[in-house]
Amino acid sequence: MKSKIIKKELANLLKHLKYYNKLAPFPVYDTDYVKDVEDKINIIMKDKHKDYDDEPVVACKYCKSLHIVSDEIDNNICIRCGSVNELQEFKDINEYLKLKNGFNKES
Repeated sequence: MKSKIIKKELANLLKHLKYYNKLAPFPVYDTDYVKDVEDKINIIMKDKHKDYDDEPVVACKYCKSLHIVSDEIDNNICIRCGSVNELQEFKDINEYLKLKNGFNKES
């Protein structure tokens, strides 16, 4: 929600800056500042469309559950089966889903 408000305000600011720079015979507002505002809007838009499917995934080694919590001494505990620090890391969610679907068919 906060990024939407910031993006809206930056878009209004950019519109204002470009409008008055276009009216004057020379730029009223520094062109580097206008470029910085445009870059900031682009960064916000890029973060909005981040693809989380490419992030690494950690699952329980035994039951393949993603429901893992960390306690105060950094032990990773599987909520489903209770195993401690027995994790398997996958490069992305698609690799995890392939293994889990194959795991479920064998059971």
